[in-house]
Amino acid sequence: KLCFCSIAMSADPLEGNVFISSVSLGDGEDLCIAKLSHASGSSLEVTTYGAHVTSWKLPGDKEQLYMTSQWPQGFKKGKGIRGGIPVCWPQFSQSGPLSNHGFLRTSEAWEVVDASTTEGVPSVTMRIGPTPESRAAPGWEEAEFDVTVRVSLMADSFRFELEVANNAEVPLVFTGALHTYFAVPDVKTAVVRGLKGTKFIDKVRDFQKFDDAEEAVAFVGEKVDRGYLQTGAVVLADGTGREIAICKEGWTDSVVWNIGEAEAPSLADMGPGEWQRYVCVESGVVDPETPVTVAPNESWIGTQTISCKL
Repeated sequence: KLCFCSIAMSADPLEGNVFISSVSLGDGEDLCIAKLSHASGSSLEVTTYGAHVTSWKLPGDKEQLYMTSQWPQGFKKGKGIRGGIPVCWPQFSQSGPLSNHGFLRTSEAWEVVDASTTEGVPSVTMRIGPTPESRAAPGWEEAEFDVTVRVSLMADSFRFELEVANNAEVPLVFTGALHTYFAVPDVKTAVVRGLKGTKFIDKVRDFQKFDDAEEAVAFVGEKVDRGYLQTGAVVLADGTGREIAICKEGWTDSVVWNIGEAEAPSLADMGPGEWQRYVCVESGVVDPETPVTVAPNESWIGTQTISCKL
């Protein structure tokens, strides 16, 4: 297991590199973290705690993801990391018997199985199988699986691939999402486009389904929590001219979420006023009526490619 080491997997900055290191938490513990650097100057960080992406910077050191101001000094193991890209699996939200968003996002059992640079593209691969937490989860006691995450960094984009292999003789059924938090200067100037004409589940309105007839999803300070079904590519525009495109394969749905001003104090791991500094646009399979079913000894792959135009 590669962890808590300082090994440059590729030492030539003209080719890009992957560096395995650690980040210190406020309680004195450490988390293993992979730092990817592209020759253009872009960078990305992903920790083995939950296979969680905690930073994505474009050339010029401009951070594109929101992370709570409490990270990392205020973070303690045993809970999810607020911000970045949590891996929600094998359950999205509270749509089943498991704890919120499933058991992978808080697992320390992820292992780095590859860290390399190919044709100038640095990448890292992490993998996890059954754990004591999964064995204790209702309905997952006998599940046999491998979940593999592969993250690759380009100049103005990155690709996040999640592969689920079912190693059992019975089908594997799940929902999930890549719960991506994008940094914005002010949520009230941000819009999300590409969802017009789709149906969505509105958690704010008792999980009712509605048709979206709007050109864009806007934010006025109230809570927005919607799961859009059978979606294509989605674009987040933050009001400054910056646009982020979220393209996906395998993941059928998209989630748009901001906690809003009234409920923001309920998130103890989010600093004052920080609800205004993010928009979540997530690729997922979120409708419990249409989960992913992986046949015995088969695999499923979901990918998300995020690119930025300034």
